[in-house]
Amino acid sequence: MIVISERVHPIALEMLSSYEIYYDPDLYSQRGALLRVLSRARGLIVRNKTQVDAELLAHAPHLKVVGRLGVGLDNIQTDLLSAQGIQLIVPRGANAVSVAEYVLGMLIAFQRHLLALTQQVRQGGWIRDMSGLEIDGRTLAVIGYGATGQAVAQRAQAFHMRLRVYDPFAQVPQTWATSTLEEVLDGADVVSLHVPLTAKTFHLLNEKTLAILPHHATVINTARGELIDESQLLAALTKKQLGGAILDVREVEPPKASDELLGLANVWCTPHIAGLTEDSQIAIARYVAQGLIGVLG
Repeated sequence: MIVISERVHPIALEMLSSYEIYYDPDLYSQRGALLRVLSRARGLIVRNKTQVDAELLAHAPHLKVVGRLGVGLDNIQTDLLSAQGIQLIVPRGANAVSVAEYVLGMLIAFQRHLLALTQQVRQGGWIRDMSGLEIDGRTLAVIGYGATGQAVAQRAQAFHMRLRVYDPFAQVPQTWATSTLEEVLDGADVVSLHVPLTAKTFHLLNEKTLAILPHHATVINTARGELIDESQLLAALTKKQLGGAILDVREVEPPKASDELLGLANVWCTPHIAGLTEDSQIAIARYVAQGLIGVLG
């Protein structure tokens, strides 16, 4: 049996139709029920809410493979999977184009104040804002040069942005490469985060590192909310030590109604959807389904 505990594109169900499937997109929130149904599972498909930990694995004695509908692995204890010989299917790069298009699209809209202008016209206004900025010639700091960071950099080139990249673990083109986090941030007009959440990247942008950025800089986070110390981000924005932020991910998701960042006009927040397009979800579902078929036969 294959258990699917979170929402999946129908194409995966079609591809796996020859197997016994237990599909409940809300099963992740019913921990007891999830643990019970796993007793016969040979495969498990999750997104980012199902916690694949020691407790779960103890209730899944026949589990052979876990498929992750996305690329972040902070909800999966990968060391435990490896120790038990359970394979992990991760569709790395499958949503890179979707995220990259979000980053550049949101940046252009943000710099041109398009959201406020749309709202203004809907309210009967017709004030022609001349204070918007082009992204041509601006310096973009890309932190993380995996598939998504590369997709962002490639598309930024088409807009003639100046590129800087920091990733000590990747082969970065020499003309873009920087050797330290401080170097990539210094003088950057825009920062885009594309690294996984680890002990070393937790609060990568904090009081010290945010202070390196120019006061007009825009921070974009489509990776993991915990990469930014949001209390320090709020302080920098409130003190006008930073130009703005585009946040698709948050330290707490969803943010509380009292969240102060949501009250700032120069903060745009979306509900963790940068990588969620019809195209990316089809690609991800196909990759994961094919991976499970390869393991389970």
